[in-house]
Formats: sequence, C-alpha cells, structure tokens
Amino acid sequence: MSAIIQAIQLVRPRTSGSAISKEATRFFLVWFGLLSVILYGGGTLVMNLFSSEAFRSACYVGMGLCTVTSVASFFLTEWAIDQPNDIFFGVAISSIFVRIFGLVIAFGMCQFLFKIHPIGLVTGMFVSYFSYLVVEIIYIHKKSLTRGQ
Repeated sequence: MSAIIQAIQLVRPRTSGSAISKEATRFFLVWFGLLSVILYGGGTLVMNLFSSEAFRSACYVGMGLCTVTSVASFFLTEWAIDQPNDIFFGVAISSIFVRIFGLVIAFGMCQFLFKIHPIGLVTGMFVSYFSYLVVEIIYIHKKSLTRGQ
C-alpha cells in the first residue's frame, strides 16, 4: 500500500491550492478565448466559402447560445468549487440538466418562433457545445486539484 501512496505523491503537483486554482482559471480563460476565436473565425472563413446566408446566421446563433451557456457555467463552477462536496455535486449535476433543457427550449424557440435554418442551428450548437465542454471538463479537473480530490 505504501508504494501506491508514494506513486501518488510523485504524481501530485507540489504547488499550493490557490496557485492551482489561479492556474485553472487562467487555463479556462485562455483556452476558452482561443477556442472562441477558432470557432468564430474559422467558421466564418469556411461558411463564407461553402454556405448560404441563412445557414451562416443560424450557425452563429447556435454558437452564440452555447458560448453564453459556457460562460454562465464557468461563473457557476467558480462559485460552487469552494462549497462542500454535496453542494458542489448538486450544482454541477443540476446545471447540466438546466443547461441542456435551456438549449432545447432555445432551439425550439428558434425553430418555431423565428424560423431559423435548422441544420445551421444544430451545426453551430453541436460544434461549439462539445468543443467548450472539453475545455470545461479539463478546467473542472484542474480546479478539483485544489480540493485534493
């Protein structure tokens, strides 16, 4: 058993909790910004060449919806990470469901009220949601290192 503990201590970072927390926040902000530039900039270049105006505007709406929910999730996680485990996990799980249902309702409103191009909207939401999700998962993992988990 002591060999496992020694191996864990070798892998565990030696920096303080606040330094890890600041590093995790900086990681999220840098990668979120870079990813946004790539998604919106690269998307603009590709869509200007290959898509219609309706598809392009719908894709931007879908990407914008997911960008807003990712920013809200960041601020919620920043608050919840310092709470006890039961509150943190409750907030994390409930925010996933609220976020998904919010995006489904927004999709329905865009479809039925505003008659936005459906494939463009789904494409923008799909690409941006899962791209931001990867950054958020890594951020939460880095943030949880401050709690010793």
